[in-house]
Amino acid sequence: ALLLSGCSTKFVYKNLDWLVYWYVDDFVELSDEQERVVDVKLATWLEWHKNTEIPKYVAHLNELSDDIRMQQISLDKIDYHQQKAAEHWTRLKAKLIPDLVEMAPMLTNEQVDSMFNEIDEMNKDEEKERQELLAKSSEQRKKRSIKRNIKNLERWLGDINSEQESLIENMYGQYHSNGELWLEYRVRYQAELRSLFNAPDRGDEFKAKLSSLLMYPEEYRSEVLNQRNDENRKTYKEFLFAVDALATDKQRTHLLTEIADFVGDFTDLAK
Repeated sequence: ALLLSGCSTKFVYKNLDWLVYWYVDDFVELSDEQERVVDVKLATWLEWHKNTEIPKYVAHLNELSDDIRMQQISLDKIDYHQQKAAEHWTRLKAKLIPDLVEMAPMLTNEQVDSMFNEIDEMNKDEEKERQELLAKSSEQRKKRSIKRNIKNLERWLGDINSEQESLIENMYGQYHSNGELWLEYRVRYQAELRSLFNAPDRGDEFKAKLSSLLMYPEEYRSEVLNQRNDENRKTYKEFLFAVDALATDKQRTHLLTEIADFVGDFTDLAK
């Protein structure tokens, strides 16, 4: 998430200790003992991340910058960089999840109820937003999506040209809208988690099942959702390739500067 964050990377990283509690507090109120355990684990995670992961991020971003600078971007290169980004996330999960699984039995029944009640409220809010969006005309939804995607692309490239705007407009018609399928998946996945936490035994079987749920949530997505996600990723990859082919020197310089800012932030954090 830090790799893609729109806010200050250094601010988030240097304040993770209180940001974590600020976020967790929305779901559950931890006891003093639980907070002490989290403090120890959080310090360990941050030290590991600083020494092990941040250098990998810097190396990857420098490699990506070299490919952009040398105009070596191809469909295979995009696949490569997306896979490397996925590997960053996989390593993070592999580090954190075993500790989270070991801490999970510390949650009381009241804390579990609080956590899932908050999740239910979040699902309701998201469904309400989705219904409000669906209530708009198809043309309104299209304009909203195109405007958002133009803003996102300009964040990285600066001003874009009419041909690049046309690519965004064309992509809209090719992209699957998966809002309902994602909501169905989350409800199904969260029901599995709730059922697991409601079981009286939180021993080895509980921990093994929880570890699997946290490591491989995609297994609970429907076949249709997984297929549509694959097709959307393919569409977006082709879109990125086409955008790069139309990019001007000025746009590449803008993109390289944005990436360099992240590299600088990460380099400072690793000191």
